[in-house]
Amino acid sequence: MTDSTADAQAQTMPPDLTLQRGSIGALRAGEVVVSVGAIGAVRADTVSVELGAIGAAAAREIRVGPGAVGLLVAREARVEQAFVRTAVAQHLTLGRGSGAGVVFAVHADGEGRPVLDWRGGVVAGTIVGLVLVLLRRLR
Repeated sequence: MTDSTADAQAQTMPPDLTLQRGSIGALRAGEVVVSVGAIGAVRADTVSVELGAIGAAAAREIRVGPGAVGLLVAREARVEQAFVRTAVAQHLTLGRGSGAGVVFAVHADGEGRPVLDWRGGVVAGTIVGLVLVLLRRLR
């Protein structure tokens, strides 16, 4: 790698951020660590949350300790004693005391339980669609 290539990569790489006892509306960074805080939306290489909340997170790797995430999109995600409303991941681990509303994952494991996985989502969507079709025909 040449010096100019390394300089260009260093300039495009967003800075890292550690948030303690605070909140941020939206953010893009290399590595984000949230401790007793909240972020509305974050896009980063890695995200770690302990005793915090995130509205939406997109990252290569996401780790959630005690806390909550609305929408999680990641290659690797680990959730421990936390709740995720919607998870989209290549590999998702739901640890003890964890839950997820809707899970779309290639590989999902761990002790936690999703309320609805992708197969359940297909069934629920089909049922809702049939009910809507029947209601329209009754009108």
